[in-house]
Amino acid sequence: MTDPLYRFTPWDHVVLGEKLRACRGAMMGLLAAAPPDSETSRIARETIAAVDRLRSEMDCHLQTTRSLRRDPRRLTPHIYAGQTHVSGCLASEAECELDDFAGWELED
Repeated sequence: MTDPLYRFTPWDHVVLGEKLRACRGAMMGLLAAAPPDSETSRIARETIAAVDRLRSEMDCHLQTTRSLRRDPRRLTPHIYAGQTHVSGCLASEAECELDDFAGWELED
């Protein structure tokens, strides 16, 4: 039986990684504003832990399904981890044939 996560393209991973990082950032903001002993704070902490577990699981999946030779700029470690953002850029067809993440670059 084929792993259904194999249908995730590099594009899907980049977009999902950005959204999960944004979600975590929003929850951290909520956690900072909520009283520490409130139900809201408890739920925010649980949500952050769940988002971190999901990011870790998706990162493992990405690492095992993408060939290193298809990632010459080594962007894979930055998709789900860290604070670095990935943004779209122009790429030629030839670049896309050699690089799964040709249409993406790390933001400074």
